[in-house]
Amino acid sequence: MGKFHDLVVNTERYKASLNEFFLDMTSWKKFSPGIPLTWERVQFGIGTRDDVPQTRGLYVFTLESSVAGLPQHGYILYAGITGNTSAATLRSRYAQYLRHLANEDGRPLVYYMLAKWPENLIFNFVPVPDTTVDLAAIEKSLLNAVMPPVNTADFDADILAMKKAAF
Repeated sequence: MGKFHDLVVNTERYKASLNEFFLDMTSWKKFSPGIPLTWERVQFGIGTRDDVPQTRGLYVFTLESSVAGLPQHGYILYAGITGNTSAATLRSRYAQYLRHLANEDGRPLVYYMLAKWPENLIFNFVPVPDTTVDLAAIEKSLLNAVMPPVNTADFDADILAMKKAAF
């Protein structure tokens, strides 16, 4: 066997697990929520639904690993809000994601995120019961700063155009 016998198979496996993330600390430092954010977290799954409060708020899905021997680390994959202009709550939004996973429907990128990493997907959330707080403004600021790979909308126009134009 030649030295490159497994090169194609190993390269395909590598490429299948290759994901892109936006890592610009200058942009991250621009994130300004306007209110203190005290994040809570649960591993995403049916068993933790009741741990998510029934109030409006901000949420972020992160992919995290705490493999023995490595420091804990992760990536923000998706960010959203709930209850800004509706009576929806963090728990009802969480339940919608569980239904999309079970029914294999919803937005393809979001479904992929939910199905791809079931053991390492974390639902982070900040309850914001104060209805005078504009959650959409916080969400836009967060999206513009971090540019999560699963989000496809709700960015400023110039960032959205740049994100769509990148290949």
